[in-house]
Amino acid sequence: MNQAQSALQATFGRAIAAYQAGRLKEAEQQCRLVVAAMPKLFDARFLMGLVQAGQGNHRPAIESFDRALAIRPQVADVLAAKAASEQALGKLAQALASYDAALIAAPASPELAYNRATVLEAMGRHDDALAGYGAALARRADFVEALNNRGVLLQASGNAEAALADYDRALVARPTHVPVLHNRARLLRDLGRADEALRTIERALAAAPGRPDLLNSRGLILLSAGRVDEALASFERGLAAAPSDLTLLTNTAKTLLRLGRAAEALAAIEKAPAARRSEPDLAALEGSALYELQRYEDAVAAIDRGLGGKREHAGLLTDRANALRECGRLDEALADYDRALAIEPGRPAAVYGRATLLLFLGRHAEGWPGFEERRITPVWRSREAGTPEWDGSPLAGRRLLLHAEQGLGDTIQFVRFAPLLAERGETVVVEVPESLKALVAGMGNLEVVARQEPPPPHDVHASLMSLPHLLGLGDHLLPGRVPYFAADPARAAAWRERLPKVPFRIGIAWQGNPNAAVDRLRSVPLAAFAPLAALPGVELVSLQKGAGIEQIDALPAGMAVTVLPEDFASGPDSFMDTAAVMANLDLVVSIDSAVSHLAGALGRPLIVALKQVPEWRWGPSAEHSPWYPSARLMRQARRGDWNELFSRIAAAVAGLKDGR
Repeated sequence: MNQAQSALQATFGRAIAAYQAGRLKEAEQQCRLVVAAMPKLFDARFLMGLVQAGQGNHRPAIESFDRALAIRPQVADVLAAKAASEQALGKLAQALASYDAALIAAPASPELAYNRATVLEAMGRHDDALAGYGAALARRADFVEALNNRGVLLQASGNAEAALADYDRALVARPTHVPVLHNRARLLRDLGRADEALRTIERALAAAPGRPDLLNSRGLILLSAGRVDEALASFERGLAAAPSDLTLLTNTAKTLLRLGRAAEALAAIEKAPAARRSEPDLAALEGSALYELQRYEDAVAAIDRGLGGKREHAGLLTDRANALRECGRLDEALADYDRALAIEPGRPAAVYGRATLLLFLGRHAEGWPGFEERRITPVWRSREAGTPEWDGSPLAGRRLLLHAEQGLGDTIQFVRFAPLLAERGETVVVEVPESLKALVAGMGNLEVVARQEPPPPHDVHASLMSLPHLLGLGDHLLPGRVPYFAADPARAAAWRERLPKVPFRIGIAWQGNPNAAVDRLRSVPLAAFAPLAALPGVELVSLQKGAGIEQIDALPAGMAVTVLPEDFASGPDSFMDTAAVMANLDLVVSIDSAVSHLAGALGRPLIVALKQVPEWRWGPSAEHSPWYPSARLMRQARRGDWNELFSRIAAAVAGLKDGR
């Protein structure tokens, strides 16, 4: 070897050393010196390609590999390296051909079979990719990456048990392999096996402590198990490690919303870059947070950013319609529901939202069919009755079980329709909460059972709230049949002796069921009733039971409310007591709660205090209810302003009292 050859060999040695040390620019410089001197040196051309690929320069790398192959064809390692660069450039067909050639040169290689399968997967040829991973595993049974990738494909194709078997095989070979543990945990979550999923993700976190994507998956698993507070803590741990991670931000905000912490959810969303907040999913989430905060105009603006001037997103249009309703922009809301359904016919949230808006507008015949989509809402209670649902067809001697579905007020409102079936000679059983059983039984011609009792044999069942649709009643709400409840005369007489002897008694209720989503918007601080208490000759009588009664202990100075004895509405048929007391009152003033429905069903004088845009059943503006002719509806003039409303209610009551 002469001196020039020796120097060239030393240069090539330095190139190899630099490449192995990761000093790729230096390696490339040394390689160029060698290639310039010896263009047909196979090893130098191959190393040059590896160095270029290592720097992400895949096009020149492919040229270097081709030059190496021109010198020495069918070298498996060069073909494999070329295929990897082609794959990196998205030239999948070329990469597949290169791997095929490499496998001809080295048919026993599990790595080549595996890499070839990854190309097939990237091409969307999933069946071929499954076969390719199988070929890699035939060459090496414990090939963890092949087992993991095949598991992912099997899971995506719905073969969950086979996927789980692959993950388990991989973990036998490598118990702390994080990607496999991660995929196994997510699969177990999807299978509803949350406890196993949680144990698996904890193993992954033990191997990779604090990794944000693992903490995100841990949070999702905890959510699936209903452990919402713990899920939030997991998401927040992930955010501490990766504050700008959009997935974690989104899941944190969703969880905060689920916990009713809308202000914090909004704060989390606002940490996202402005451009990302205009993406549909995040815009929808921001709109939801603003909606919960009653910032409806801002919710519309956030959703508009997500729409970007295009009315092409059914979900965002549905959310926008919901917010527009609360703004009182009803025509626009209806147009958005219609547009959402034009884009995505049958979208349940849009069908239901549109239906309740039509009901709100008094277009009942149009609204009842879509109202059936209420089963998508959190308040829907399915009834596992063991019989088919009735579809409204002739019963022909079949026995029908009608059951209460949502709250007490809903049951009172819709039970009016049950006697129609009995009058047709149908055999009907009505199942209601125990507190309403005696009142409903008093309607006559109905067999009534309490929800806690086993229902008698029946052939079909239906919700009371579905009756207007199933009976095809259209706009007929049966106002002529009100009252349809009656107080028990003996109870009414007994309570007459126990009530304060004053000129004008007003029964009041200020809080509904605190577990109902709408309660924070419809309930009123008891102190807001003070203008009524100040009217001469008026006595306020509490009809409140349970939640809200504690406010009696913190009344404003000069305000008094009579609290009925402990035995009031305390038995299993508690609403019979309430009805008996109402029979002795001059007026009931209540929020939108079961008390309002009961007073209306009894035909008692009633004022319902409503938020500015109330629930669908009360309509947009009228003072009189087609459901309850004895009711007067009074609404907030400004969103959230109960004090102004109760000043007007007091003035109305003063006129009513003085006009007697």
